[in-house]
Amino acid sequence: MGRMFYIYSSLFISIALNIPRLLALKENSVLARYVHFNIYEWLFHTCANFLFSLLAFLIIRDHFRGRFKHWKWWKEGKAALLLVLLFVSFTIFCLGVQRRLFEEGILPGRGIVLKFLLTLILVGIELKIANTLRIARFKELENARLRNAHLRTELALLKGQLQPHFFFNALSSLSGVVREDPAKAQYYISQLSKVFRYSLQKEEDNLVPLREELEAVSSYAALLKMRHEDGFGLQIDIPADMLHVRLPHMSLQPLMENALKHNVVSAASPLLVTITAAQGTDGTYHIIVRNNLQRLPFYQPGTGIGLSNLNERYKILLQQEIEISKTADAFIVKLPLK
Repeated sequence: MGRMFYIYSSLFISIALNIPRLLALKENSVLARYVHFNIYEWLFHTCANFLFSLLAFLIIRDHFRGRFKHWKWWKEGKAALLLVLLFVSFTIFCLGVQRRLFEEGILPGRGIVLKFLLTLILVGIELKIANTLRIARFKELENARLRNAHLRTELALLKGQLQPHFFFNALSSLSGVVREDPAKAQYYISQLSKVFRYSLQKEEDNLVPLREELEAVSSYAALLKMRHEDGFGLQIDIPADMLHVRLPHMSLQPLMENALKHNVVSAASPLLVTITAAQGTDGTYHIIVRNNLQRLPFYQPGTGIGLSNLNERYKILLQQEIEISKTADAFIVKLPLK
């Protein structure tokens, strides 16, 4: 808590304790019958109360926070002694000024001693409330840091699942290209290095511009085109003004891998993957990845990495889930954008 907090709090307490005297300004009021209002006396009481309150804040701001049994008496005792000295000195001074310059009332010093006691109580209550809020805020920030650390760890594990999966598939494809056409192997390795470089890319928030994601998936598609030739095709139709939007790193490649794994890929039955953009009814934009559905004649069990992994990463990074749908002739995945 800064100095302005103590100043504003002292100002509030001094005005709150002295504002009832202003009721004496109203003629025929009950208070006006017993109290003669003096603007200079009111200003003196208010200023003395303000200074007393501010000094009390400064004395006890770092004390009396914990439980009674946890107090360190050589510290808390010193603060308590200073409060007593403050109270006695202000009481003696203010009573002397009151007797010399102003009228006496029913209470000594027109109740200024009672106001000092109430000020100490209010200062203690306000510091206790502020300290409670400070502790609650600290715990909230600590919990947020722990949640973020957990999410980063979970996200790293999910991305770690993709690397060996992709690495294994890439090496298998490379061995096939080397056997079939060694001349193409150099080009394949060049494209493969681009994909690997992108897959190892580190972003602070794990989100990348759509432009980078499309460039990486185009390099990956070039690898697939070398392997399957006319059996595979990729079409991208994204407006230029959307290329700056961000999405989770490595979002598109797993969808292409999933399409290749579960569908027939041949020159007679080409697999076509299209990547387009669409605007939802709520005004948000999505990337739509669609492939024609031509199932393999035999069931090939999944590893549980592809779509579920992608969906988990979207829940962590964007607090949204991907949308999966299927028609008689197409498999469609809709990815929300940040």
